[in-house]
Amino acid sequence: MNPVFPMGMMFLALVARADARQVENLGRGVVAIHQGGGKVYVGWRLLGTDPNDVAFNVYRTTGGGQAVKLNDQPIFQSTNYVDTGVDLSKSNGYFVRPLEDGKEREASAPFTLPADAPAQPYIAIPLQTPDGYTPHAASVGDLDGDREYEIVLHQAGRGRDNASSGTTDPPILEAYDPGSGFLWRINLGRNIREGAHYTQFMVYDLDGDGRAEVACKTADGTVDGKGKVIGDADADYRNSRGYILDGPEFLTIFDGQTGGELVTTDYIPPRGRVADWGDDYGNRVDRFLACIAYLDGQRPSLV
Repeated sequence: MNPVFPMGMMFLALVARADARQVENLGRGVVAIHQGGGKVYVGWRLLGTDPNDVAFNVYRTTGGGQAVKLNDQPIFQSTNYVDTGVDLSKSNGYFVRPLEDGKEREASAPFTLPADAPAQPYIAIPLQTPDGYTPHAASVGDLDGDREYEIVLHQAGRGRDNASSGTTDPPILEAYDPGSGFLWRINLGRNIREGAHYTQFMVYDLDGDGRAEVACKTADGTVDGKGKVIGDADADYRNSRGYILDGPEFLTIFDGQTGGELVTTDYIPPRGRVADWGDDYGNRVDRFLACIAYLDGQRPSLV
């Protein structure tokens, strides 16, 4: 999910080491799900830096007790395990250790399944969805540098397709930690139209500092995760049909940990004369796609 280029491309190259490919520094992302019948599914992440013959041992702690290895033989060619006969009246913590050349390496961060956890095939994260809004698209990134993913969620209110006139609610982006919940909220403001084609946002560690940033199109009146207004807070560029075809357009990179504005620049390509895009009412000028690409093979760029 993703900002920014209709029919043309905009590249923002970011500084990183020139002698190695800059990648996310992620942990194992261990999760545990109560399947019912005393069974717990445990899954974890295979890293791009793991050797081809990597294997794993899975450990459980029950009620804060001593860790017990669960598998009789090293687990090859899989990052899944089903634990049976689990005492689910107590909390159960799970972690894995990779095996390389027959030796155990660093333990992963643990995942704790609380006592009496319900049997359900998902992890529930309480949301703070604003009134009149609905959870929409989401993306993940390590926002705080703990080597685990947090979630950036687009909360969508009343929206419109590009071909449809009418005003919309301001798009909202929220960040959540799967363990601790709500982190911050960015309100893109009345000068960003809500709809499936408008608000593409990217979540990625663009500068290589170990924490992901959030990048998207912004405008006068956007409020960052720390309450700071970008541009003119009083500006309103909506026309009589609800389209936004005038006023400045920005690209903003936000701090993933706080939602605060890091840098804002003019949006490329500029809107220019709306009719030059093929119609005069904003159908084509505001259709966006985006991605992260390693254009030089080493550093992530925003496309």
